[in-house]
Amino acid sequence: MAFFLLAFLAVGCSRAETPVRVLYGTTELSCSPSALYDGTNILVPISCLEALGISCQLGTDSGKVAVVAPNGRSGEVDVSEVSGVRMVALDSVFRITGGELVWDESKTAAQIYAHLQSVEFVDDTLKINCSFPVKCTTHKWQNKFIVDIPGTKLASDAREVYIGGPVAARARLGQYNADTARVVIDLLQDARLSLGSGMPSAQLVIFVGKNQPKSVPEEGQTSTASSALAARVRPYLVEGLTLESKGDDAFELVIRTSARAQVAHSYGAKPPEIEVVLKSASLSDGADQFDAEHPLLESIRISRVALSTQPGVKLILSLRRIVAYDVSVSENVTKIRVRLPDRAGGTLGDKVVVIDPGHGGREKGARWGDVYEKDVNLRIAKALKAALEQAGAAVIMTRDDDTSLSLAARAELAIKKGADFFISIHCNSNSSPGSATGIETYYHMDESSPKALAYAVHAGVCCSARMTDRRARSDRSLYASGLGVLRRLSGSGIPGVLIECGYLNHPSDRSKLLDPTYRAKLAEGIVAGLKAYVEGVALE
Repeated sequence: MAFFLLAFLAVGCSRAETPVRVLYGTTELSCSPSALYDGTNILVPISCLEALGISCQLGTDSGKVAVVAPNGRSGEVDVSEVSGVRMVALDSVFRITGGELVWDESKTAAQIYAHLQSVEFVDDTLKINCSFPVKCTTHKWQNKFIVDIPGTKLASDAREVYIGGPVAARARLGQYNADTARVVIDLLQDARLSLGSGMPSAQLVIFVGKNQPKSVPEEGQTSTASSALAARVRPYLVEGLTLESKGDDAFELVIRTSARAQVAHSYGAKPPEIEVVLKSASLSDGADQFDAEHPLLESIRISRVALSTQPGVKLILSLRRIVAYDVSVSENVTKIRVRLPDRAGGTLGDKVVVIDPGHGGREKGARWGDVYEKDVNLRIAKALKAALEQAGAAVIMTRDDDTSLSLAARAELAIKKGADFFISIHCNSNSSPGSATGIETYYHMDESSPKALAYAVHAGVCCSARMTDRRARSDRSLYASGLGVLRRLSGSGIPGVLIECGYLNHPSDRSKLLDPTYRAKLAEGIVAGLKAYVEGVALE
């Protein structure tokens, strides 16, 4: 984060309490009294942060204030009192929320930039997550849909998010120019896209799919995404919510609606939360007043949202740990069932983990020159075995040498040994060398516990290895009925995942996969994900 130039610091206390202008985009933040430079930091009144979507409240210590960003990041910062007004240092706030300051000493002005922190694609919906509310412009060029976000710096480690057809292949992230972040969606066919969020917003939501009304400008034209129209759904009311406890390890959130709800939902592991959007819904008076206490639940936030030209209702369930969940929709009731996932509880040291190095023997897997996937898989698996044993877990390998083994036999071993978890290790490849990079994690179909495990392990691995996040996703699109090695585990109660640890035919990925230090990072991330799943510890 770039806060101040050295020349700025050199003026020292001679410039103490100098009034400064604070700009966000082309707008000057309304600060009363004025923002000040105190010789080290730029101080603003607490009320000035509201324009950035940051809420504040006094902390437990009267000398601190708690700040909460639109993305949910929170923490406490020191408060300075200047002429009887409580003020905070912007750099301290931005260390928590994300964002940057660029100082122009000649104009005694500071320019604020939002951070583009992540991009995700779930249920035909692209979500662009920023530290502060932002606006965007869009245009279509050839087979690409381009989203430009002015006043924003790219701060995501991931530079590519896998989507995987049939409408879009991937989303790519970049810094278009010094002031503008860009997201490019590579389309596989002529698709209709529409904005599902108002602007400015800290989360830009874009629906992608053939069933969306035509909203993409003609080639070469530019428009604001707010002109897009969402698919028409019959309006209905959210009439009330009830949380029904099913013991300490499960609960059910019942949403009563005046008609059948149109529901989209997504899951996140870091932090653990479930987001549910009821499209074309309005919130009845008092419907947001309900008791929401349960050992698995931190809080439920319910809000009215703008989905293009139609309203919507969003619920965010903030959870105390990784959970399994499913959603069912009937005529007037939507149920979100949340529970402790299969084989969770206790410690990782109590568990038996089967590690499956993919391929082996005559089944060489992907290849680049004299580098074979089967060999790299085994090296990663051995690093994982060592890390798991250090954590106290019992480990069984489906193979520990260059042996050929059928897919069914690998899963059968886990079932026969009474394993708690099954982790299959693979490396990726494609038909265009150097064109794809990153990690992806598969779970079988829509099974809730394998899905929870995949999200936990994937988040741990991506955080530890610092590789492109190609997301955790279902194997539904692969060979119609999924990956054979995971399919055999279905119904066994053993959560299993398959991790593609990088691309052998991408030079950067390959060099990492051949590096023992990187393989140790992969193993460290998988262990962190398993601990989050089993023990409920937070992913760092």
